[in-house]
This record gives sequence, C-alpha cells and structure tokens, in this order.
Amino acid sequence: MEDKIEHARLLARFKLQVRRQLDQSVDLDRLVQDAEYARTRLAEIEDLAEDEELLVMLLTLREILVPRKAAPAATAELAPPPKTAESRNYKFGARGW
Repeated sequence: MEDKIEHARLLARFKLQVRRQLDQSVDLDRLVQDAEYARTRLAEIEDLAEDEELLVMLLTLREILVPRKAAPAATAELAPPPKTAESRNYKFGARGW
C-alpha cells in the first residue's frame, strides 16, 4: 500500500513539474498503461528538461514504467561454452601408456 502511495506521489509531482517548467501536459493514465507512450514521452521530456529534480523523477519513472529488454550478451555468458573437437580430455598424455 505504501509503495502505491509513493508511486502516485511521484507521478503527480512529475506531471506538475512538467507543466510548470515545460508548459506541457502528460497523460498519467496512458503513461502508466502504455509502455511505448511512456518511452516516447519520457524521451521527449528528457530532451527538453533543464532541471535536475525533473530529470531524477524522469529516470525513476522510466525505471518503473518502461521494461528493459534483456541483453543477448548477458544470456550468452550464462550458457556453458560448446565443446569442440580440440577440447578432448587427455588423462595420460603422449607417454602415459
């Protein structure tokens, strides 16, 4: 319950700051429900913003509202390397028999 209240306060402060500083409106309902709108609108506001507080709110909202795509390199590191013909397991070496 406390997180929902903090989230609502952050959205309200963000909307008011955008209106005061940039003289623009933000559709909060659409911002929360439509990830593509959120990504586009937050990028537009980021380009226009000159206030640090507004940018911090924007980054916080982006982290909450816009899902990040998993990087393919990160998933490749988790998989074991494929075995090749050169990676044989020699137990005794050339003179071991």
